[in-house]
Amino acid sequence: MRKFFVMTFIFVLVFLTACSKKENVDFQRVSVNDVDNIQIEFGSTDVKVVSADIKELEASLLLYDNGPGLKLDKEKGKISIGVKNDMARLFKKKPELLVRIPIKFNGEIIVNGTSGNVVGEDLQTQNLQVNARSGNVVLGFLQFHSNVYVKTTSGNVDVSLNDSEPDVALHLKSNSGRRSVEINLDDHQQNKKETKGKLGNGEYEVKLKTSSGNIALK
Repeated sequence: MRKFFVMTFIFVLVFLTACSKKENVDFQRVSVNDVDNIQIEFGSTDVKVVSADIKELEASLLLYDNGPGLKLDKEKGKISIGVKNDMARLFKKKPELLVRIPIKFNGEIIVNGTSGNVVGEDLQTQNLQVNARSGNVVLGFLQFHSNVYVKTTSGNVDVSLNDSEPDVALHLKSNSGRRSVEINLDDHQQNKKETKGKLGNGEYEVKLKTSSGNIALK
């Protein structure tokens, strides 16, 4: 019994200590000149990607502890963004990653992770790829003119093109999840696991795939 009370006291002490930490932000900025590939490795951290009218890429990590922060590297033609590992965060509130990308950037954006959620807001990308496992993916476009490739294992995928007549070739695939499309497609094909279709000339390709999650496109 005494051991139980000691362990409970330690747990409460650790919890209160974690809650008392003040928030802080690790912020970094880098030029996208001469860059054609941006890679974001978010792991289990929630990440938000935003297209913005800014001159340089901005990455900020909201921290709830004093642990490791943001990783940002630029090499020839490529920018890599990630979060430094910290095993202690398995028991604490996880950081949140925000990446703001200049609307002038017309290269490829690749977002890779595991259980973190991915949110895209006001997107004006040219080529966007998201690979996740159990995290949900929610993407909203301000001006749709982009190839979009999303692949998850069990996470749900929700994509808003915000265009009533997008010039798109569409392919949705889910082994056991539901699929819904709120766009009137030409050459609409559907079976138990797949939905295909095209609108306009099919200039932009949208491929959304999940094993057991649900897919919604509107």
